[in-house]
Amino acid sequence: MKIFNFLLIISIFIVVFSCKRAEAEATLVMPISTFDTPFPKNNKQLSKILGTSLLVKKDGDTLFLKITSTKNDNSIINSKTGDTIFFGKVCKFREFYYLNHKVNDTSYYISAFKIKDNLIYGLNTWSQYYDLDKIIVKGNGKELVKSINADTSAIRLKPHKRELKKLFTLIMSNVVPDTILNSKSDLIKIAQRESIFEPEKDEIENDIKVYPNPTSDFINIQITQKSNYQLNDFNGKIVMQGNLDKLENRIDVSDKQPGFYFLIITDLQKDEKRTLKIVIQ
Repeated sequence: MKIFNFLLIISIFIVVFSCKRAEAEATLVMPISTFDTPFPKNNKQLSKILGTSLLVKKDGDTLFLKITSTKNDNSIINSKTGDTIFFGKVCKFREFYYLNHKVNDTSYYISAFKIKDNLIYGLNTWSQYYDLDKIIVKGNGKELVKSINADTSAIRLKPHKRELKKLFTLIMSNVVPDTILNSKSDLIKIAQRESIFEPEKDEIENDIKVYPNPTSDFINIQITQKSNYQLNDFNGKIVMQGNLDKLENRIDVSDKQPGFYFLIITDLQKDEKRTLKIVIQ
């Protein structure tokens, strides 16, 4: 009887240990969706846009991020721990910065972040990989899929710009942003450098042109579709709004205080919004 009880205890221990091990291994499962090439745009030097250091409040802790850039790649290092958070090519398309994490010579993970005022969305890159897995497994983002195993244990993707923007817009809608603690002058400089917009060749026909920027008296807005506009100050308060009925429109901003503003243009036909940063001197 004692032997039986002993064997029973051992059996229970083995079962429990196996379950715990399975749970531990499950938490270590790598993302299954990889891209065959990086995001199809040129590398952006983050240090020229965000500066060489960024203070970020994340989950009650303060991260001291050191940013180093070259013509071909960027590195983001946690200055406190010395850990490299990211190293590789960074591309910008619309409001998102796309981080290309190289897995090997033929595969990449792609994550994204965006900055709005003093908030940064998407610092947790690993959660984005798994979110992307879930979206693809559910049958969404089909334009990205190059190949997929029958059991969905391996998914190969191609970085389609517009489709990635849609998916990361969806992913970011559920992300809790972190707070940038840099000075207000630093944030204004970042916003000014971010405002430089480089249109894609396949978007030029639908492009919106806004000039001069910076300005002191008026803004010219060239559009291709009937739209409306909204001008917000740095705190998000609406200071001007109206319709854009012509292909070329002029808005008088001579009575506005010098500073940094957001110009939001909504295409009424497509119900699409574009946000541009405007500096009034």
